[in-house]
Amino acid sequence: MHNRDAAPALNSSPSRTRENGMDETMIRACVQGAERVSAWADLLDSINVFPVADGDTGRNLKISLAPLRELAAGRERAVRGLPMQARGNSGNIAARFFSAFLDADSPTALAGAAREGRDRAWKAVHDPKPGTILTVFDALADDLAGVPFESGPVRAGALLDRLEGAVRSTPRLLPSLGEAGVVDSGALGMFIFFEGFFMSLAGPALSRRPVTAVFDGGLNISPSYRGESEEGFCVDITLDAGTGTEEARKALLEMGE
Repeated sequence: MHNRDAAPALNSSPSRTRENGMDETMIRACVQGAERVSAWADLLDSINVFPVADGDTGRNLKISLAPLRELAAGRERAVRGLPMQARGNSGNIAARFFSAFLDADSPTALAGAAREGRDRAWKAVHDPKPGTILTVFDALADDLAGVPFESGPVRAGALLDRLEGAVRSTPRLLPSLGEAGVVDSGALGMFIFFEGFFMSLAGPALSRRPVTAVFDGGLNISPSYRGESEEGFCVDITLDAGTGTEEARKALLEMGE
Protein backbone atom coordinates (compact mmCIF):
# COMPACT_ATOMS: atom_id res chain seq x y z
CA MET A 1 0.00 0.00 0.00
CA HIS A 2 1.29 3.44 -0.90
CA ASN A 3 2.01 5.60 2.14
CA ARG A 4 0.95 9.11 1.23
CA ASP A 5 2.66 10.55 4.31
CA ALA A 6 6.06 8.95 3.90
CA ALA A 7 9.02 11.28 3.43
CA PRO A 8 11.30 10.44 0.50
CA ALA A 9 14.71 9.02 1.15
CA LEU A 10 17.33 11.72 0.72
CA ASN A 11 20.33 11.18 -1.49
CA SER A 12 23.38 10.98 0.73
CA SER A 13 25.57 12.67 -1.87
CA PRO A 14 26.26 16.42 -1.50
CA SER A 15 23.56 18.70 -2.84
CA ARG A 16 24.32 20.12 -6.27
CA THR A 17 22.93 23.33 -7.73
CA ARG A 18 21.42 23.03 -11.19
CA GLU A 19 21.87 25.53 -13.98
CA ASN A 20 18.47 26.97 -13.08
CA GLY A 21 19.92 28.12 -9.75
CA MET A 22 17.89 25.90 -7.43
CA ASP A 23 19.50 23.60 -4.92
CA GLU A 24 18.79 19.93 -5.66
CA THR A 25 17.27 19.53 -2.21
CA MET A 26 14.81 22.34 -2.94
CA ILE A 27 13.76 20.75 -6.21
CA ARG A 28 13.14 17.40 -4.52
CA ALA A 29 11.20 19.08 -1.72
CA CYS A 30 8.92 20.94 -4.14
CA VAL A 31 8.26 17.78 -6.13
CA GLN A 32 7.47 15.86 -2.94
CA GLY A 33 5.04 18.56 -1.81
CA ALA A 34 3.22 18.67 -5.15
CA GLU A 35 2.96 14.89 -5.31
CA ARG A 36 1.43 14.73 -1.83
CA VAL A 37 -1.21 17.30 -2.79
CA SER A 38 -2.04 15.14 -5.80
CA ALA A 39 -2.33 12.06 -3.58
CA TRP A 40 -4.76 13.80 -1.21
CA ALA A 41 -6.79 15.64 -3.88
CA ASP A 42 -9.93 13.55 -3.33
CA LEU A 43 -9.98 14.37 0.38
CA LEU A 44 -9.60 18.09 -0.37
CA ASP A 45 -12.49 17.92 -2.83
CA SER A 46 -14.70 16.21 -0.25
CA ILE A 47 -14.40 19.05 2.31
CA ASN A 48 -14.57 21.96 -0.14
CA VAL A 49 -17.04 24.44 1.39
CA PHE A 50 -15.65 27.95 0.87
CA PRO A 51 -16.15 30.07 -1.17
CA VAL A 52 -18.48 27.68 -3.02
CA ALA A 53 -19.15 24.05 -2.14
CA ASP A 54 -18.33 22.79 -5.62
CA GLY A 55 -15.95 19.99 -4.64
CA ASP A 56 -12.99 20.93 -6.82
CA THR A 57 -10.29 22.40 -4.57
CA GLY A 58 -8.20 19.24 -4.66
CA ARG A 59 -8.37 18.91 -8.42
CA ASN A 60 -7.63 22.61 -8.86
CA LEU A 61 -4.55 22.47 -6.64
CA LYS A 62 -3.35 19.26 -8.27
CA ILE A 63 -3.47 20.91 -11.70
CA SER A 64 -2.19 24.29 -10.50
CA LEU A 65 0.89 22.87 -8.77
CA ALA A 66 1.81 20.53 -11.62
CA PRO A 67 4.60 22.87 -12.86
CA LEU A 68 6.44 22.29 -9.57
CA ARG A 69 6.84 18.64 -10.51
CA GLU A 70 8.84 19.74 -13.57
CA LEU A 71 11.33 21.98 -11.76
CA ALA A 72 14.23 19.84 -12.89
CA ALA A 73 13.58 21.20 -16.39
CA GLY A 74 14.14 24.76 -15.19
CA ARG A 75 12.81 27.20 -12.62
CA GLU A 76 11.83 29.88 -15.14
CA ARG A 77 9.78 27.35 -17.06
CA ALA A 78 7.93 26.40 -13.88
CA VAL A 79 7.27 30.04 -12.96
CA ARG A 80 5.87 30.73 -16.44
CA GLY A 81 3.71 27.63 -16.20
CA LEU A 82 2.12 28.50 -12.86
CA PRO A 83 -0.35 31.18 -14.06
CA MET A 84 -1.14 29.15 -17.18
CA GLN A 85 -1.98 26.05 -15.12
CA ALA A 86 -3.78 27.83 -12.26
CA ARG A 87 -7.39 26.76 -11.68
CA GLY A 88 -9.96 28.19 -9.27
CA ASN A 89 -9.43 30.57 -6.36
CA SER A 90 -7.10 28.28 -4.45
CA GLY A 91 -5.03 27.47 -7.52
CA ASN A 92 -4.62 31.09 -8.57
CA ILE A 93 -3.68 32.17 -5.05
CA ALA A 94 -1.17 29.31 -4.78
CA ALA A 95 0.29 30.18 -8.19
CA ARG A 96 0.96 33.73 -7.06
CA PHE A 97 2.59 32.50 -3.87
CA PHE A 98 4.88 30.06 -5.65
CA SER A 99 5.87 32.62 -8.28
CA ALA A 100 7.88 34.20 -5.46
CA PHE A 101 8.57 31.15 -3.29
CA LEU A 102 10.55 29.54 -6.10
CA ASP A 103 13.04 32.40 -5.86
CA ALA A 104 14.49 30.59 -2.84
CA ASP A 105 17.65 28.97 -4.20
CA SER A 106 18.25 27.07 -0.97
CA PRO A 107 16.62 26.55 2.45
CA THR A 108 18.49 29.56 3.84
CA ALA A 109 16.57 31.83 1.44
CA LEU A 110 13.11 30.60 2.42
CA ALA A 111 12.21 33.48 4.74
CA GLY A 112 12.37 36.22 2.13
CA ALA A 113 10.72 34.10 -0.55
CA ALA A 114 7.85 33.13 1.77
CA ARG A 115 7.28 36.75 2.78
CA GLU A 116 7.12 37.94 -0.83
CA GLY A 117 4.95 34.97 -1.79
CA ARG A 118 2.53 35.72 1.04
CA ASP A 119 2.24 39.35 -0.07
CA ARG A 120 1.54 38.35 -3.67
CA ALA A 121 -1.00 35.74 -2.58
CA TRP A 122 -3.07 38.31 -0.67
CA LYS A 123 -3.28 40.38 -3.86
CA ALA A 124 -4.30 37.45 -6.04
CA VAL A 125 -8.05 37.76 -5.45
CA HIS A 126 -10.43 40.70 -5.25
CA ASP A 127 -11.74 39.97 -1.76
CA PRO A 128 -9.14 37.96 0.22
CA LYS A 129 -10.31 36.29 3.42
CA PRO A 130 -8.51 34.94 6.49
CA GLY A 131 -9.40 31.37 7.32
CA THR A 132 -8.34 30.20 3.88
CA ILE A 133 -5.15 29.17 2.13
CA LEU A 134 -3.89 32.68 2.97
CA THR A 135 -3.82 31.90 6.69
CA VAL A 136 -1.29 29.12 6.09
CA PHE A 137 0.89 31.44 4.02
CA ASP A 138 0.74 34.01 6.84
CA ALA A 139 1.81 31.41 9.40
CA LEU A 140 4.66 30.19 7.20
CA ALA A 141 6.02 33.68 6.51
CA ASP A 142 5.75 34.71 10.17
CA ASP A 143 7.45 31.57 11.42
CA LEU A 144 10.35 31.78 8.98
CA ALA A 145 10.80 35.47 9.75
CA GLY A 146 11.11 34.72 13.46
CA VAL A 147 13.60 31.84 13.38
CA PRO A 148 15.92 31.11 10.42
CA PHE A 149 15.20 27.71 8.92
CA GLU A 150 17.66 24.90 9.43
CA SER A 151 17.13 21.60 7.62
CA GLY A 152 16.73 19.47 10.72
CA PRO A 153 13.79 17.53 12.18
CA VAL A 154 13.35 19.72 15.28
CA ARG A 155 13.04 23.01 13.40
CA ALA A 156 10.92 21.50 10.63
CA GLY A 157 8.63 19.80 13.14
CA ALA A 158 8.06 23.04 15.06
CA LEU A 159 7.27 24.90 11.85
CA LEU A 160 4.78 22.24 10.75
CA ASP A 161 3.12 22.37 14.16
CA ARG A 162 2.51 26.07 13.58
CA LEU A 163 1.06 25.43 10.13
CA GLU A 164 -1.15 22.73 11.64
CA GLY A 165 -2.46 25.31 14.09
CA ALA A 166 -3.20 27.69 11.22
CA VAL A 167 -5.32 25.04 9.50
CA ARG A 168 -7.15 24.25 12.75
CA SER A 169 -8.01 27.95 13.13
CA THR A 170 -9.88 28.17 9.83
CA PRO A 171 -13.33 27.07 11.13
CA ARG A 172 -13.15 29.86 13.72
CA LEU A 173 -12.26 32.45 11.09
CA LEU A 174 -14.86 31.53 8.48
CA PRO A 175 -18.45 30.95 9.71
CA SER A 176 -19.31 28.65 6.80
CA LEU A 177 -16.50 26.28 7.78
CA GLY A 178 -17.63 26.29 11.40
CA GLU A 179 -21.18 25.46 10.34
CA ALA A 180 -19.95 22.65 8.10
CA GLY A 181 -17.59 21.29 10.76
CA VAL A 182 -14.52 21.13 8.52
CA VAL A 183 -11.20 22.86 8.07
CA ASP A 184 -10.64 24.89 4.91
CA SER A 185 -9.72 22.64 2.00
CA GLY A 186 -7.28 25.12 0.44
CA ALA A 187 -5.50 25.66 3.75
CA LEU A 188 -5.27 21.91 4.28
CA GLY A 189 -3.93 21.51 0.75
CA MET A 190 -1.08 23.90 1.49
CA PHE A 191 -0.37 22.19 4.81
CA ILE A 192 -0.11 18.90 2.93
CA PHE A 193 2.29 20.50 0.45
CA PHE A 194 4.51 22.02 3.12
CA GLU A 195 4.49 18.87 5.21
CA GLY A 196 5.91 16.99 2.23
CA PHE A 197 8.26 19.86 1.45
CA PHE A 198 9.77 20.15 4.93
CA MET A 199 9.80 16.40 5.54
CA SER A 200 11.93 16.14 2.42
CA LEU A 201 14.33 18.84 3.66
CA ALA A 202 14.52 17.37 7.17
CA GLY A 203 15.02 13.77 6.11
CA PRO A 204 13.68 10.50 7.54
CA ALA A 205 14.30 11.54 11.15
CA LEU A 206 11.15 13.70 10.98
CA SER A 207 8.08 11.58 11.63
CA ARG A 208 4.53 12.90 11.35
CA ARG A 209 1.09 11.42 11.97
CA PRO A 210 -1.17 10.85 8.94
CA VAL A 211 -3.24 13.84 7.84
CA THR A 212 -6.45 11.98 8.65
CA ALA A 213 -5.29 11.54 12.25
CA VAL A 214 -3.97 15.09 12.65
CA PHE A 215 -7.23 16.68 11.54
CA ASP A 216 -9.63 14.02 12.75
CA GLY A 217 -12.98 15.67 13.45
CA GLY A 218 -12.50 18.32 10.77
CA LEU A 219 -12.62 16.21 7.63
CA ASN A 220 -16.31 15.34 7.34
CA ILE A 221 -19.01 17.85 6.42
CA SER A 222 -21.80 17.87 8.98
CA PRO A 223 -25.03 16.22 7.72
CA SER A 224 -26.93 19.28 8.96
CA TYR A 225 -24.88 21.72 6.88
CA ARG A 226 -26.75 23.40 4.05
CA GLY A 227 -24.46 25.52 1.97
CA GLU A 228 -25.74 28.19 -0.37
CA SER A 229 -26.23 26.80 -3.84
CA GLU A 230 -24.96 28.76 -6.82
CA GLU A 231 -25.33 28.15 -10.51
CA GLY A 232 -22.87 29.28 -13.12
CA PHE A 233 -19.54 28.52 -14.68
CA CYS A 234 -15.96 28.96 -13.58
CA VAL A 235 -13.84 30.36 -16.41
CA ASP A 236 -10.06 30.62 -16.08
CA ILE A 237 -8.20 32.95 -18.43
CA THR A 238 -4.72 34.47 -18.39
CA LEU A 239 -4.31 38.07 -19.50
CA ASP A 240 -1.16 40.03 -20.17
CA ALA A 241 -2.17 43.51 -19.03
CA GLY A 242 1.31 44.97 -19.41
CA THR A 243 1.61 48.04 -17.19
CA GLY A 244 -2.16 48.48 -16.94
CA THR A 245 -2.82 45.79 -14.36
CA GLU A 246 -5.08 47.87 -12.10
CA GLU A 247 -7.06 49.27 -15.03
CA ALA A 248 -7.60 45.76 -16.37
CA ARG A 249 -8.67 44.53 -12.93
CA LYS A 250 -11.25 47.30 -12.57
CA ALA A 251 -12.63 46.65 -16.05
CA LEU A 252 -13.01 42.94 -15.34
CA LEU A 253 -14.69 43.54 -11.97
CA GLU A 254 -17.36 45.59 -13.72
CA MET A 255 -18.26 42.44 -15.66
CA GLY A 256 -18.62 40.28 -12.53
CA GLU A 257 -16.51 38.06 -10.28
